[in-house]
Amino acid sequence: MAYFPFYVELKDVSVLIVGGGKVALHKVKRILDYGPKIKVVAKKVDERIKNIKGVEWEEREFEDSDVEGVRFVIAAAGDEELDEHITSLCNDKGIFINVVDVKDKCDFIFPSVVSRGKLEIGISSSGASPRITTLLAGEIDNILPDNIEEILDYLEKLRPYAKQKISNDVLRARFLSYMAELTYSRRNIPDDEELEKILNKFLNPIETI
Repeated sequence: MAYFPFYVELKDVSVLIVGGGKVALHKVKRILDYGPKIKVVAKKVDERIKNIKGVEWEEREFEDSDVEGVRFVIAAAGDEELDEHITSLCNDKGIFINVVDVKDKCDFIFPSVVSRGKLEIGISSSGASPRITTLLAGEIDNILPDNIEEILDYLEKLRPYAKQKISNDVLRARFLSYMAELTYSRRNIPDDEELEKILNKFLNPIETI
């Protein structure tokens, strides 16, 4: 069964990572920029994890109480018996868990990601071939406009402008759709004069765009 591509707000969300080696370090780096509250618990924690600002860590055995108040758990210790125990614990408490490299025990998985500012594209093969998803992410990244971040920032700011200028919901949606297609296809942003002309054509439909 395929995983549904579900985007989640991680800012200030508690994430527990059990394990302190290279795999745990990789998971920390994958989610760090999204602002979660990360806690790492392991008998030995990699020095690189210890040096990451904002990451809490404790060198000790996992305890059942570690999952209290946690939204997501990542089991990255590579200990099958511990993985089983943590999975059972999380399932009982309704906590989402990812057991590294054990797809059948994962409530969520990590896709390959193309990230450009506000643009986040996640690609998953549901664990069938992580390498394929990495290759696809590279191809997608290569076809994106160099200024896609600028385009998206512009279109985001355009929304309140359109709401102020166009009262009709359907017409406003058409205008925003047109502007998105225009900026993407041209790879640039219209100046204020051109924007006003386009807006006038939408407000006076006798003139065709």
